[in-house]
Amino acid sequence: MRDSFKVAAAAIVVVCLALSGCTPKPASPSVTPAYPVSVALASSPQLQATGITIGVLAGPNNGEGSEYRMMASGASAAAFRFGLDGLTVTLKTITEDGTQAGAANAMQELIDAKVAGVVVADAGPHLQDAISAAAAANVATLLPYDYSVKTTVPAYHTGADPSMVAKALKTATLISGSKPVAVVQPGYESTVTWPQTVDWNGDAVAAAQAVAQMVSDGAADELVVEASAITQAALVSQVQTQVGNQQLPIVLTPQALTPVFNAGLTQAGAVPVALMTVGQDASDSVALRPDSRGDAMSAFLQSVRMAADNPSVKNVFGDASFASASGGADVGAHDAVVALVRAAEKAGSTDPSQVASAFVGLTVTQADGLAGETLDFGNGTALDPSAVVTLYATSQNAGLRPAGRGTFLTWVPIV
Repeated sequence: MRDSFKVAAAAIVVVCLALSGCTPKPASPSVTPAYPVSVALASSPQLQATGITIGVLAGPNNGEGSEYRMMASGASAAAFRFGLDGLTVTLKTITEDGTQAGAANAMQELIDAKVAGVVVADAGPHLQDAISAAAAANVATLLPYDYSVKTTVPAYHTGADPSMVAKALKTATLISGSKPVAVVQPGYESTVTWPQTVDWNGDAVAAAQAVAQMVSDGAADELVVEASAITQAALVSQVQTQVGNQQLPIVLTPQALTPVFNAGLTQAGAVPVALMTVGQDASDSVALRPDSRGDAMSAFLQSVRMAADNPSVKNVFGDASFASASGGADVGAHDAVVALVRAAEKAGSTDPSQVASAFVGLTVTQADGLAGETLDFGNGTALDPSAVVTLYATSQNAGLRPAGRGTFLTWVPIV
């Protein structure tokens, strides 16, 4: 392993020490963030009077895209925040079945309902026809999680797009080693062509044994896993078992940022050692930073706690309390709702075509209610490429979610 990976590990210790001395502490709801929890409109009497309906395309219960179902309730946190200032944001959520036709049918249902725009809390190449159909109907779609679909305006990646993920993955492998071997699950591929791969046939034990043999032979010194969150967790566990005490660096695609990966890793009994992924620095620990991002994340997390304490606030599916999803309610879905409301505010209308047109030249910041990075809708990708970085896993929780609802993994950038 390269010395640079040891330096990175040391940097993680510094970040860990910043997380409340490495000891999770209960959140203090009495602390008022610099940004208000409520999100207000500047001036849009019509929108205030009529409210706005936003569509949410959710992934299936199982299979491609299912990792993001709990994260989708970040949209509910955004609706709650606008509601505190008197704007009614209604979420119309449709679950697709994980197929190309099913996703297209679900999107058509949202188009027919004349929602102002759609948050795609889902991911995978099977979404391509659905996104294309929305663009053809001039309905804005925001994709905080997918990095496989090709977009044309008014469809926007508000998270990392394919080129950002590919560049970040290659950067991560340069940090941790020089001879990567990749395991790639069909349907979860990045655009990177890796020099050596181990075939994936659904058997995590066999794949891990093949990787361990390559490491033993000196042919590989790091592993890249492009796969579903469940597959990633299974492979990490098996590789750690096969490799033994050697800390093999493992670089994971962004599915590792989901609560499903966290749960799978816990269930498999694996440990978050030498694990990396790529994405926006948007973990709860950002709230501890003394800057505008920290203030914005603090306001978001306070809204999560407040909504969880209110039994009338539901998850994005409307079938359970928000509290049940508060551990995974995510910044990506939250910020997509904020951006759609700001576009409607600019348009002075909830008509989908007018909202779509309003995205041209629109920039949304933390002052507008975002918890994550600034979104600039100048082209098909709203997130600045510099916001996609290498993230390292730690087992320290910032303790800012409702009690018992957080995850044990925190992903932090090198400092």
